Amino acid sequence: MFRFQRWCVVGVIAALTGCGEGERGPARRGEQRRGAAVPVRVEPVNRRDISSSILANTTLEAFQWVEVRSRASGQVVEILKEEGDRINVGTVLARLDSEEPALQVKRMEVAYQEARRAFERDEKLYKRELLSKERHESSKGQMDRAQTELEQARLNLSYTSIVSPLAGTVTIRSVEVGNVVTANQAVFSVADFDPLLARIRIPEKNMGKVAIGQGARVSVESAPGRLFRGVVKMISPVVDPESGTIKVTIRIPGGGNGILRPGMFASVHIITEVHRNTLVIPKKALVHEGEVNQVFVYERDGDKSGGTAVRRKVEMGFSDNEYLEILNGLTEGEQVITVGHEGLRPGTAVRLVGEGVPATTAAGARKGGGRPDGDDNQMKAMKERMFARFPDLKKAYDARVKGDPDLATSGEKWRAFMGEMRRKGVLPSRGGRPQ
Repeated sequence: MFRFQRWCVVGVIAALTGCGEGERGPARRGEQRRGAAVPVRVEPVNRRDISSSILANTTLEAFQWVEVRSRASGQVVEILKEEGDRINVGTVLARLDSEEPALQVKRMEVAYQEARRAFERDEKLYKRELLSKERHESSKGQMDRAQTELEQARLNLSYTSIVSPLAGTVTIRSVEVGNVVTANQAVFSVADFDPLLARIRIPEKNMGKVAIGQGARVSVESAPGRLFRGVVKMISPVVDPESGTIKVTIRIPGGGNGILRPGMFASVHIITEVHRNTLVIPKKALVHEGEVNQVFVYERDGDKSGGTAVRRKVEMGFSDNEYLEILNGLTEGEQVITVGHEGLRPGTAVRLVGEGVPATTAAGARKGGGRPDGDDNQMKAMKERMFARFPDLKKAYDARVKGDPDLATSGEKWRAFMGEMRRKGVLPSRGGRPQ
């Protein structure tokens, strides 16, 4: 009888205790869930124009390019233009020693004057019939030869000034003062950067989508985020039988406002179609899982700070460097998660970066530049447990911290790192993750 009463008392206490936990349990779970909310950044689904294009890579070329060659032999005595200088047609780039050619001009001038005076005397005698026709013609021939030799001497003197046949920019100077150059030796290179040309090759199947005058966009690595306008100038009438491609020449007016240069590696997008005022999202919002395209939508929890990550499958249309067209799965004004979605699962509690941060955490961050000491200790202990169970995780972590030291202190980067390790198979999936 006593044993039965004792078990009854224990049962009642257990029931009362269970009721108390049942009332407080959801609140506590909610508190824990909100306290562990993943910080994210979001951007709204909005409307804009987006285009379809043919992509090809190439190197940029100058519209005109020429090697400036010396037309005479001699020693360089003066350099007048340097690489990068803008010049016009006829600009003197360098001068050769002109002393000997100048003396030759003077000798030829004297010879010509003598021949001319002799001809004038013979001309008077011939008119008076005191000189034969043969002598008169010989005298005139000598004067003409002297005049020709004088003109040649003056031309040789002019060749001591090396001039540009093209307006543009000096790209190469290959001589120094004191060098002796020979006739026809290349001494400068000059290029016209306005416009620039991009010669690309596109597959034969796309030739029907390209026409002269069609718009194009050009981008280069040295100017990230910038697009330069181009237009289709020429389309080759033949197909390369080996590659099955045709050559298309893009004209880039203005030379990219001085930013683009010949020889730069460039990506060229020939615009084939434009969709106006269509729904778009940033490319960085897209999450790939297998062959499914999906995003995480941020749904706020009523009037409370923070919200929930909701996974949506999306159907995509056109894409460009930054945006994706959304045909189905999202509506205008919804907010998609663009930063912090690595490793998220449907229903995960999230908060906007800087929103809903507990006061103790914010104070600790202001004081020490990071988490409160308690959180740091918990994070450290958790990492040690993970590293003990998964040695490959420790190796990957040490290698990553060398290039990104913030991984050691940033909870957001740690979560992203863990998600990456799960995708690579270093850690088991969430269903089998150790707690």
